[in-house]
Amino acid sequence: MTKPEQATSAVKVVPIATSEVKQTKTMQPQRRRRNRLWMSFLFCVVLPVCVTATYFLGVATDRYAARAGFSIRGIETGGGLDGIGALTGLASAGSTTADTYVVLDFLKSRRLLEAVNDRLSLRTAFSSTDIDPLSRLDPDAPVEDFLRHWNRRIHTQSDPTSGIIEFEVQAFSPAQAQQIGQTVLTLTQELVNELSASARQDALSFAQDEVALQEARLRAALDAIRNFRNSEHSVDPSASAALEIELLSGLESRLIDINARIAAQRESLNESAPSLVALRRQAEALSAQIDARRHELGGALREGTGGSAMTAQLAAFETLDVERRLAEQSYASALSSLEQARRDADRQQRYLAVHIRPLVPEKSEYPRRYRNIFLAGFIFVAAWGIGTLLTYSVRDHLS
Repeated sequence: MTKPEQATSAVKVVPIATSEVKQTKTMQPQRRRRNRLWMSFLFCVVLPVCVTATYFLGVATDRYAARAGFSIRGIETGGGLDGIGALTGLASAGSTTADTYVVLDFLKSRRLLEAVNDRLSLRTAFSSTDIDPLSRLDPDAPVEDFLRHWNRRIHTQSDPTSGIIEFEVQAFSPAQAQQIGQTVLTLTQELVNELSASARQDALSFAQDEVALQEARLRAALDAIRNFRNSEHSVDPSASAALEIELLSGLESRLIDINARIAAQRESLNESAPSLVALRRQAEALSAQIDARRHELGGALREGTGGSAMTAQLAAFETLDVERRLAEQSYASALSSLEQARRDADRQQRYLAVHIRPLVPEKSEYPRRYRNIFLAGFIFVAAWGIGTLLTYSVRDHLS
């Protein structure tokens, strides 16, 4: 090969070597980026999913569930729609809607937790060393943490339409789950009995107070009438006035009859006739009696105007008599309500109608291992994907 050919071949080799170097330099960052991506996938997805699967498949302790269902029922009283019951609402003591919410709150309360713990040593059972560390309760945990742990082990639901309440309790052995469920059901029954007794006592106390109030009102009305009779020296002014009016009407009827006879005899007799003189004397005597009666009535009938002493007396007595009648009716209604409240106090107004009792479970339902592993894998993959997209997006904006 001649020298020019050797020079030409040397010149052609140099560009090829430079291109390979450039491609190598370009591929190295991409390779490193892919390696980092796979490493991030390994540490952010594969490793957490493996840890989660190891925990749920090999470490997590089985939890058994016991269920119970009940509803709160009340006795509808048919005789409670009297005046007092309509005003106070005590007639509808069988209404249990509010009690349903009370029971739902009670199932999540510290009061129930402490009562169950006293009967079954719940803290000791939940802090046993046989339970995995993530599900185990700290033996020295404060009551607030204990309550949060308990609320993760009990689940409640209710149907507002039918009033049915269902709850599920979880424990780490079948017998323990059934015992806890039965204890919770018993404590709920005691709460409903307490609410029923409280409602009955409240209704009875209110009825007794209302009877005392209406009795005092009736006594005051009777005392007012008695004082009126003593001051006016009249047992019944209305009856006295009716009697006076009846007597006055009789006298006026007789006077009209005598005046008619006088007019008839004047046509045939002289003014000095003895019979005519006797009739005129009778007429004068009757007129004097009528005037006296009218004067006793205070001139009201004669003048036809109000404001006389008799009219004022009648008005005052009628006011007192109306108050007495109203007081008697209210007192009778209060006595009826008291009797109804006493009858209701002798029977249970509210009771727990249990349709599902806790039974001993045969297999564990929790934790739901494969579902939890799948959910954990989905969450880790989604978080890794979002994080990767955000990282590349920021890097592209900065470059």
